[in-house]
Amino acid sequence: MIALDDQLKSLGSTELDEEVARWTASRERLSADKHRPTFHFSPPENFMNDPNGLCQWKGLYHLFYQFRADGIDQVHWGHAVSEDLVRWKDLPVALYPDQENDCFSGQTLVEDDRVIATYHGTQAGNAIATASDDLLIDWKKHPDNPVIPMVPLDEATGAPYRVFDPCIWKEDDGYYALSGVFKNGERSVDCEGVDHLFHSTDLTNWDYVGELISTDYNTEPGEDYAVPNFWPIGNGKHMLLFFSHKRGGQYFVGDYDKSTHKFTSDYHGRLNNGPLAVGSLHAPSATVDDSGRFLAIFNVKESREPQGWSDIMTLPTHLSLREDNSLKIEPVAEMSSLRGEHSVADDVTLGAGDEVVLESIGGNAIEISVTIDPGSAHEVGLNVLRSPDAEETTRISFFPKGHPRFGTAQLQIDGVNSSIREDLIPRPAEVGPLDVGDDENIELRIFIDKSIIEVFANERQCLTLRAYPDRDDSTGVSVFARGGTAKFSGIEAWQMESVWPELS
Repeated sequence: MIALDDQLKSLGSTELDEEVARWTASRERLSADKHRPTFHFSPPENFMNDPNGLCQWKGLYHLFYQFRADGIDQVHWGHAVSEDLVRWKDLPVALYPDQENDCFSGQTLVEDDRVIATYHGTQAGNAIATASDDLLIDWKKHPDNPVIPMVPLDEATGAPYRVFDPCIWKEDDGYYALSGVFKNGERSVDCEGVDHLFHSTDLTNWDYVGELISTDYNTEPGEDYAVPNFWPIGNGKHMLLFFSHKRGGQYFVGDYDKSTHKFTSDYHGRLNNGPLAVGSLHAPSATVDDSGRFLAIFNVKESREPQGWSDIMTLPTHLSLREDNSLKIEPVAEMSSLRGEHSVADDVTLGAGDEVVLESIGGNAIEISVTIDPGSAHEVGLNVLRSPDAEETTRISFFPKGHPRFGTAQLQIDGVNSSIREDLIPRPAEVGPLDVGDDENIELRIFIDKSIIEVFANERQCLTLRAYPDRDDSTGVSVFARGGTAKFSGIEAWQMESVWPELS
């Protein structure tokens, strides 16, 4: 296979080369923003929303995303490519609106000789495009788009079906497309989530099969099942990874019966636990790569006014099932390739109310690894992006003790004191459950990248939050305990390499 850089040097036309040069110039222009991430994906300019069509094709990973370039009101599919899921390169825009107003979200299916993209064309319906060139630049839209058009429906019930952001896969008898999004009520108020299934043998003629899943199990009234990603995840199980316009990214894990085309959920989980669209996790795109990994990536919203660009993608995440079918959540192994300067801190035992600054560890583009024995503490954790006087600090903490009848151990990222800026949208802490045993240590991997913090805990939970420290010296790290004693061990940190040349 020709190296990616060599392929990019000759995209095949002056027009394509000029478009890529524009994205490079935009990234250089925006590089002065201290909150541009160095190892997360962000748009080259202006507005980015949902990730779309994550896939691996001819050894390369492709990420598409809702994108509005400067001066354009319509949503297109932006496009980036990577050899390792970590170091991304901008490519020309993949999909442009024609018979639709916008090219909204959708997913891809990789076949031996082509990649099929399905997406929602606003005011039209769900559409198909295909590409087979090495870099997935030359997309051809289906001549009969939208192949699944919008249909007249009962506004109260949503019957027969609403179509929205779709996904696609293939079985022995043809192609299947899944499309949400809600019925029996008003979205974000009192509706019921639903995902509708369609079948085709030729990508042109699609028959309505029925509801793959329709339930309010463990969700709230008003939640819908948008941006679905439906893939096998191991142990004979499937995961439906989706987005609710009320509460953000979440999932079901369960059984898919190919004979009845019904999905039965074993359990439900949330990947966003705080306010939607205020500095935390949003919508997903997922794929199963050549090595069989279930990979997912999400966009993360701002909690400040746009500064010529908006939104960040999370780190690519590897989702899998343990022997007991519980979900395992971890950053992809390729993230370790970005580790640079390494530092360690001595083990430390803290008493109630103690805080110790780790003099050897700090930075605003770093990975931190630590093991915590909560001991008798009521709250235990780290302060990161901390100024020397703690005027700015972001608290990452674990609460081991819940109510004796109803309590659950909790993990949180609290950004209330993250910044002294006055132009931020306030929000409460991001707090999620962490299912650990009473005597189990807490194993944290923390990724800090200028304005985003991602915390992976015991490979069972991941929390995400945006933070915008204003002071240049807000790079410190401390550990603390409240209400009892706790021990910190195995404290390590790595300065992370920038994947963007202009931010190196």
